[in-house]
Amino acid sequence: MHPSPDASLPAETALSGAISAPGHDANPLDRAAALAAQLTASPGALVMEQGGTTWTPLGWSGLSNEQAIDMAQALARHWAEGAAPNSGEVQTISADGHHGFAPSDHAGNVHAMGLADAADLAPAALIWIAPAPAVVPETAATAVHILTDLINDQRRLLRSVAIQTTSATPGHHLVDTAAAETLSRLSLTERTAGVGSWSIDVATHHMHYSAECANILGLHELDTACDLDLMVSRYAPEWRSGIRQRLERCAVLGEGFDEEIQVVLPTHGFKWVRTVGEAVPDARGQVVRIQGAVQDISAQKQAQEETLRLAMRLTTTLASITEAFVTLDRQCCFTYLNQESERLLQKSTADLLGQPVWQDFAGPQAERLREQLTRALTTNRRVELEEHFPQLGKWLEVRAYPFAEGLAVYFRDVTDRRRSQEQLMLLETSVAQLNDIVVIIETGATTDQEARIVFANNAFEEQTGYARDEVMGQTPRLLLGLDPAVGKLREMAAALQRTRKARAELEVRRKNQTSFWVELEVVTVQADAQAVTHWVAVGRDITQRKTAEDMIRHLALYDPLTDLPNRQLLMERLQKALFQSARSGQHGALMFIDLDNFKIINDTQGHHVGDQLLKLVAIRLTQSVRKTDTVARLGGDEFVVMVDDLSTDAEAAARKAQTLADKVLSMLREPFQIAGHQHYATPSIGVTAFIGQRDDVGELLKQADLAMYQAKSLGRNNVCFFDPVLQSRMGADAAISSDLRVALREQQFVLYYQPQVDRRGVIIGVEALVRWEHPTQGLVLPAEFIPVAEDSGMILPLGQWVLETACAQLAAWAEWPQTAGLSVAVNVSVHQFRHPDFVDMVMAAIRDTGVSPHRLKLELTESLLADRMEVTIEKMGMLKALGVTLSLDDFGVGYSSLSVLKRLPLDQLKIDKGFVADVLTDPNDAAISRAIIALAQSLSLQVVAEGVETMEQREFLAYQGCDQFQGYLFAPPLPIKTLDAHLRNPSSGMMVLV
Repeated sequence: MHPSPDASLPAETALSGAISAPGHDANPLDRAAALAAQLTASPGALVMEQGGTTWTPLGWSGLSNEQAIDMAQALARHWAEGAAPNSGEVQTISADGHHGFAPSDHAGNVHAMGLADAADLAPAALIWIAPAPAVVPETAATAVHILTDLINDQRRLLRSVAIQTTSATPGHHLVDTAAAETLSRLSLTERTAGVGSWSIDVATHHMHYSAECANILGLHELDTACDLDLMVSRYAPEWRSGIRQRLERCAVLGEGFDEEIQVVLPTHGFKWVRTVGEAVPDARGQVVRIQGAVQDISAQKQAQEETLRLAMRLTTTLASITEAFVTLDRQCCFTYLNQESERLLQKSTADLLGQPVWQDFAGPQAERLREQLTRALTTNRRVELEEHFPQLGKWLEVRAYPFAEGLAVYFRDVTDRRRSQEQLMLLETSVAQLNDIVVIIETGATTDQEARIVFANNAFEEQTGYARDEVMGQTPRLLLGLDPAVGKLREMAAALQRTRKARAELEVRRKNQTSFWVELEVVTVQADAQAVTHWVAVGRDITQRKTAEDMIRHLALYDPLTDLPNRQLLMERLQKALFQSARSGQHGALMFIDLDNFKIINDTQGHHVGDQLLKLVAIRLTQSVRKTDTVARLGGDEFVVMVDDLSTDAEAAARKAQTLADKVLSMLREPFQIAGHQHYATPSIGVTAFIGQRDDVGELLKQADLAMYQAKSLGRNNVCFFDPVLQSRMGADAAISSDLRVALREQQFVLYYQPQVDRRGVIIGVEALVRWEHPTQGLVLPAEFIPVAEDSGMILPLGQWVLETACAQLAAWAEWPQTAGLSVAVNVSVHQFRHPDFVDMVMAAIRDTGVSPHRLKLELTESLLADRMEVTIEKMGMLKALGVTLSLDDFGVGYSSLSVLKRLPLDQLKIDKGFVADVLTDPNDAAISRAIIALAQSLSLQVVAEGVETMEQREFLAYQGCDQFQGYLFAPPLPIKTLDAHLRNPSSGMMVLV
């Protein structure tokens, strides 16, 4: 305990005695002062309280009793002339020239911090001595503020003890409680600051320590006193002797110490601690106790080592910089130079260190360098300058960057660049007046630097609208706002690296944001065999040519009438869609749209109306689909819609395609307004789906086309999806069509003849039935190839061959009396009959063979009566006038009516075999057969029943009045040789009317 300088010390003495406990110091305010000194890195600290006009020291550390009292008196005199620090305020008082402010062995400034205001306490201050400048770390500052609260609590405790009866038990209990709270807060402060306190009794060598001290030194059982040897054992072996000597000198001579030493912990190994100790004398000046503090500084030591390593790396890095690099102090004298700077400045580091940077330069260059570097230091901003230094014979670029200790300066030799600029001035004069655009671009000394425009001629200004000053130093990308153009520029740069020459067509942006096309040719300018310093770009305006090319491409890919994509562009997009579908798994669909009866509109209203209708259809189709879909016109009234990305699920994609097709169908059904009139153009739509590249584009179009024709066959104004079975049948029909041409050329057809008999069973004629003797398939019946022949148009040559062959057979039979009276019936298709030259072909066949016309019977189908009746009746009349017999085949299944029938010059009706087959079992067929026979009799026409296979059928039909019969009951269709053999043999059962 320190001796008291005034009456307040008895209370302090009472407090010290009351709160003394094993393992802790006797006066907590001394501990608080010691902790304050540790936190502020000060040699000594003092806690003072104001009492009237005097200031009393309550606790101190690093000071003797006399020094503490002297400081308190000196500060009281100083504050009598001025004001003491307010709460939380820190006053700095220079000790120079003010005796008593700080002891002579603690030179430095005195710092006084006012403690927190409290209504129940007198003003107080925390004093510490620190050399200038003294900066308290942020963490330590927080701990100091906590410490001030602790000091105030201790002062309250002192006041309480002063008014309590020292012998009363309740008073002791009050002091114990307050002391415990004070020590608890002191422990919190130590933990916050990372500092632990300890004390050693000189007489007993017993050691007392705080919890934080135990934590730092790895001590246990805090409440059990330990001795000096235990403390020394915690230090690393190489430090133990030294720390023991310092403790002993402190105990004997009163010498304090402050050391950074390593300790050894059982669980954590080595760590660095700062150990501070001081002697505490009694009233006679004898050292009775050593007190001190320990602080874990392992992190600081590690940071110091990391800083050292960083400094070494920094030194290595600076030495490896390829540019000339130096550092200057704040007087602009050299403090560091790398090897490149020695080479550039042509002097060694030894010659330049400590010398001003402008020392070897003279004249205005040195003055400008001095001015710029001084400005960088004053404004704390970087500066750049470029000067010619005659002493070096070089142009140097100087860049200076300020930092705390001075300037970091880069020097770069730009002599070659300056020479290039001089050459550019000559080029500018020579090319300024060229009509083509000329731009010169500096490539940059390193790959990190962007290319910059350094020259542009007059044509450039006129074409782009940019003045030279606006583009000088700018990157060429200023003129290339469009992504494709930027990509082409990169390609040109890569080409220039390989071949030193590049050509491209770029779209250049003017200042007013319009654009034009330039044919650009770029060549490189090299300073030596390796380094490319500049690009020279020459551009010619090709906007008109590009416009013409775009127009030509548009005409090549778009329909001129509707401006829709044409077949070529559709095929390209469809191919792309198939490729994308293969990658994404998305289904798509193709719709083939054909307008129903469009030819009628063209024929009746004129082609101009048809063209207007096609334009309106194109508009509606475009409005019906998504913007990403394709609507194309293939030609005429055929349109195609391609939709993709419908779904990854086939059924969902089909539903979406059906919905879209129905929408298109509905929109096109609505009337079109053209020139004030309504026109209708219903569509037939064929749809096929696609995914991936399983089918090529041609196959997909064919599938959609087939589906469209299926929609037409179902009555038009309809939607049909592609059916693979239909395609298979169409494929088979195509094969048959191809074989038919070969068959006609190679005469693979033959005629079979089926007899026709009268009511007596006598043969009166035959029906000629064509057969195909296929080289691989054998005998092919007409049902399999006649429809294909009609669709392909080959029915005309085939029909002519049948007619001519039948007439030739009639001529042959006319030579034999037994068959001279036979007639031959020939089937005539609608296409054949409606051919303009049909009547002439019949006349020619009769004339060439010399047969009797009435022996030739032409069997016509009822489908002839569906339309163009007048033409049909006229042709039939002409044939009738020739003497040819006319028969209406398959009567009852077609379009004939009584009003039409009575106008036709017919000789015969044939009951369709469909009615004959069930005439005995189906009352309806029996009634139809009776009606046909009765109708023929009323019109004086003969009746022939075909397909008679039983005697019962013949008897029924004969009873109803049927004249002639044909069917397997009498004979199947027979080849001519077989038929002739039967006709010439009376025993065959075939009778011929002679």
